[in-house]
Amino acid sequence: MADVTERMLRLLATLQGGGSFSGEDLARRLGVSPRTLRRDVDRLRAYGYPVMTRPGPGGHYRFAVGQRLPPLLLEDDEAVAVVIGLAALTAAGPAHPGALADAAGRAYGKVDTLLPARLRSRAAALRTTIEAERAPAPEVSARTLGTLAEAIAAGEIVAFDYRDAGGRPSARRVEAHRQVSIDLTWYLLGWDLGRGDWRVFRTDRIANLLRTGAHHAGRALPAETALEFLRSGLSRAAP
Repeated sequence: MADVTERMLRLLATLQGGGSFSGEDLARRLGVSPRTLRRDVDRLRAYGYPVMTRPGPGGHYRFAVGQRLPPLLLEDDEAVAVVIGLAALTAAGPAHPGALADAAGRAYGKVDTLLPARLRSRAAALRTTIEAERAPAPEVSARTLGTLAEAIAAGEIVAFDYRDAGGRPSARRVEAHRQVSIDLTWYLLGWDLGRGDWRVFRTDRIANLLRTGAHHAGRALPAETALEFLRSGLSRAAP
């Protein structure tokens, strides 16, 4: 039984890594026969894991997307890292509805339902024994971070209303390139089409964010990394 359990965990870890695998490739990775592989896949389905099969030439195995999450396959140290990370985010700002801290707090209370039974007690113990200092941080919307991430990945121009440090409003159209987090504050690095230059925007000062659907050709970053560019600007601005 131990060998079967170990083999099932290896199969599950391989499939959860993403991508499609032919039956021959998957059987070779696991060191089993195609018949044993088919039995193991049937076991995973019985446990609630959405393993999809495409038969015939070019056939493959893969996890279905958009399905309800089954228990997550996490090593003990990975489960600890997830819970601690959520705890830190929860403590990093006010938990107003829609804020990143609020989303982290809600996930913090649910993560044990996605863990294997052997790790749930550890997750519960972590939740009840960890105290994280609440540090003052600008409130940022989890939806805004997600929308910007999708726009950056798609090479897309975004439009938004912005208020600078003095509270002055402006409307911006920006080629979104990177998101950067420094000292509990989130920033967007982008090419401002109206100014014709690179600009850094505090994410918490962005409102009415829209993906325009218009794409840009891409540009070389103004420094080796966005983090380096942002840090150099913050250093120059420091008194």
